[in-house]
Amino acid sequence: MSDTYEWSTADVQRVWPVPGPQDDKYSRGVLGVVAGSDAYPGAAVLVTNAAIRAGASFVRYVGPRRAQDLVLARHPEVVVHSPADASDALPHCQAWVVGPGVADHPEQDTVISAVAQAGLPMMVDAGALESVALVRARGDRAAAADRVLFTPHADELVRTLQSLRHDVTRADVERDRIGPARLLAETARATVLLKGAHTIVVSPGGAVVSLPVATPWLATAGSGDTLAGIAGALLAGGLRAADAGASAAWIHARAGELAAGGGPISALDVADMVPQLIRRVLATQPSGSTPTEPPPE
Repeated sequence: MSDTYEWSTADVQRVWPVPGPQDDKYSRGVLGVVAGSDAYPGAAVLVTNAAIRAGASFVRYVGPRRAQDLVLARHPEVVVHSPADASDALPHCQAWVVGPGVADHPEQDTVISAVAQAGLPMMVDAGALESVALVRARGDRAAAADRVLFTPHADELVRTLQSLRHDVTRADVERDRIGPARLLAETARATVLLKGAHTIVVSPGGAVVSLPVATPWLATAGSGDTLAGIAGALLAGGLRAADAGASAAWIHARAGELAAGGGPISALDVADMVPQLIRRVLATQPSGSTPTEPPPE
């Protein structure tokens, strides 16, 4: 993989958004989240929790009442919106996370469509992957490719490509992770983060960004929702999709190692380690140092 760029601690230090004395909760980036459902309300909690732990200063949540209550029980600072209200007037945000745990809710689907049409930075996962990919593949690309991050796992990648009429199987992805990920990136004109023990990030026409192999203990329910929240916080902080995806995956993997310590973990355990890990990473950057160069476009 000669065109692969290995993401490192120095890269995280280089791009991570750090607030200054003139910042407030709005200038640091407001993140909107369309996640969870009556069937999977926990996804809403996991995404919003991870976003806050990763530094999102203001989170707006759009979803059903049960999920709203669970989100507020854990984070009363989150502002909640009903899908009906949000579909009429999209809440003001700098970036969005859409799709984790979303299922069978037409009004949430309407909000996701409105986000895509608004041209805002967006992190697309799970229940929104196929619909957003189809819209972008047809040429409706209000947001640039470097502002849209798809985060499928292998099976979701296969389903999304098949919905775009590409004959791709799980076996194809197991043989060659880069090829199918690049196919989706080029077809939908979006940055693609393919999740797994060995995560990669592929942008249209860009280098492949490779992440260190993660602990197998991260293969646990809700782990992807935690990653989504971290990446969303970084998009709201102004990072381009490739930088947000790679840095979120790096922090997610290292936080997983810290939480696991060689044993089982939950998704909330991983998120709980994120602030501590960010502090460590930012504190170890030498004064006046020159971090590694960004990957070529």
